[in-house]
Formats: sequence, structure tokens, C-alpha cells
Amino acid sequence: MPQTGGGQVTVQDKELLRDGRPWIPHGFYQIAFEVAPKNFERADHPFWANAFNHYTPEEYRDMRAAGADSVRLQIAQVAADPQSPLFDQAFLVKSLNAIRAARDAGLTVIVAVQDETHVPGDKPIDLPNDATRRVWKQIAPAFAVDRGVLFELLNEPRPKPTPENWRRWARSMMETIGAIRETGARNVVIADGLDVGQVIDGAPLLGDSQVAYGSHPYALHPQGQTSKLWDAKFGNFSRHAPVIIAEWLSGGYYWDADTAESTVQFIQYLQNHRIGLEVGVWDWASGGFGSVRYGFPRGAFSTFAGLTCDQKGFGLGKVIESWYKTGVPPSSPE
Repeated sequence: MPQTGGGQVTVQDKELLRDGRPWIPHGFYQIAFEVAPKNFERADHPFWANAFNHYTPEEYRDMRAAGADSVRLQIAQVAADPQSPLFDQAFLVKSLNAIRAARDAGLTVIVAVQDETHVPGDKPIDLPNDATRRVWKQIAPAFAVDRGVLFELLNEPRPKPTPENWRRWARSMMETIGAIRETGARNVVIADGLDVGQVIDGAPLLGDSQVAYGSHPYALHPQGQTSKLWDAKFGNFSRHAPVIIAEWLSGGYYWDADTAESTVQFIQYLQNHRIGLEVGVWDWASGGFGSVRYGFPRGAFSTFAGLTCDQKGFGLGKVIESWYKTGVPPSSPE
């Protein structure tokens, strides 16, 4: 694993730096470690097991070949917490080795703790809790000497963005950052916003110099495909602190005749605001979901060209690949 090699990230003057230079992340997110293997039979879809069972370190070299400089990898809290009945040491070791493999491939890695079990009836936690902090005490020491690994404290905190909930959010985030810092790790941490990670605007700035802020601004209705809502969710906030779109895809939860063009506008918006993107899904896609790839494990990049949103292969893959490889936002969906 690199110790002081490439891909080292810091926060300085409201900006992310990678190896000392301003950085707009261009990456993919994968789901291979998002659900505990002991939950596979109870999970709401077989693609969790499919991604885990077909995982290979070669995926990270494929990401590099597609122009990525980073990857976001989620780790199931219930499988990585030593006090959980679903704790799985082999799973934890495999997850940590995946992080090392991504670093060996030259990628900067965002590690997110994920509490959603994807089992019908199970309720995710609202904010980081003691179990979350126990998981970070398993992960952080392994990468405390490698600032090419960023720590996303909890995937998608769920409360609505009210003044009281922002106060609760700040307390739980700072307590979790404190648990990480106690291990000696000084890595950049990422605090996702509220409303299932959608909204970071309104958040109080946290009392740590190495914090970036995350938003997952999926479109859930027509207004979600507009710059007005992007401003309200994360764009305005990005003037005050570094922001990463740590998880997003277009056409996954809502699509219409404007989705393809809105995707191009979103990428241009991110470039203009100097905001990075971890786009998905790398290791799962079904027809009509809008992922960057489809047909995992022998996947191909999706496209808007000649397809409608309910067809296999429809999605933003080719558009993203072009942006990542050239650094130039696309001017059209095709």
C-alpha cells in the first residue's frame, strides 16, 4: 500500500488538494461491500451478492483506464462492527484489502460507512452512532499513514434539515471525527448532508481543518434536474467549503425527456463550481436504471445515444467517460 505515494489529499483554503494541486475528483462508486454477506439471502435484490462475489481488484485498473482518479467504496456497518451479531472478520479483511488494491492501482479512495442493510423492514440509523465509531476504529488505523484514503463518516444521514437536526448532525459528526483522530489518522473526512444526504446547504462548518462535505443530489422529480435545486442542495454551500458529490447517477430514480440534457448541464455545473463527482453504479446495473455501466461483471458503458430510459444500456456512461478522460465537460448527451 502506498504510504507517501500519489493521490494524497488535503483541505486548504476551502479547496481540496491532491498531491499539492487543486483537485476536482473524477471517480466511480461500487457497491460490492455495501451489504453484509450474512444478509445476502434476506436482501431486497440479488445484485448485492453478485457485486461482492464477482469483485476483483482488476476493477480499479479498469476505472483508471476510463479516466477515473478515485473510487468510492461503501462498507456495511453491521458486518464491520465487532459488537454486531453480523460481524464478519473475513468480510472486513476483504474490504480493507480492496481499499489497498485501489490505492495500488493509483486511485484515491473514499471509504464510506453504510448502515443500510437493504433488508426489507430494517431501519437505517439517522446519524453516526457508537457502532459507526467502532467501525472507524477498525478502518482508520489501517490507513492513518496514507492520506490518499478519505473517510466518509456515514452514508446519507436521514433527518430533515432543520436547525435542531443540524445541531444534532454537528455533534454526531464531531464525535465521530474525534474517534478517528484518536487513532492518529489525519485523513480528510467527508460529512454527508441531511435529508438522506441530499442537502448540505445550511450545515454548520465543523471544527476540524480536514473536512469536506458530501451531497448525493439524486433527481426525484422534474425540479431535481435543475440548477435551482442544485444551488439549494449543495452549490451555494460550495462557496464556503469543499464539496464532493460522493454518490449520484442520472435516470436512476426519476427520468423524463429532459434527463439526458440535464445530465450534461449537471456535469457543466460541477465543473464551473469546481465540485468533484463519484458516479455510479460501477458494479451493478439493470436495464433502465441509468448506471454508468450495465451487464456486470462483463460490463459496458451506457449511452444516451439512440436509447430511451427504459432500455438496456441507457445511461450516462459514455458522457462520463468522455469527461473523465478529457477533463472537458460534454456539450451534448451524444
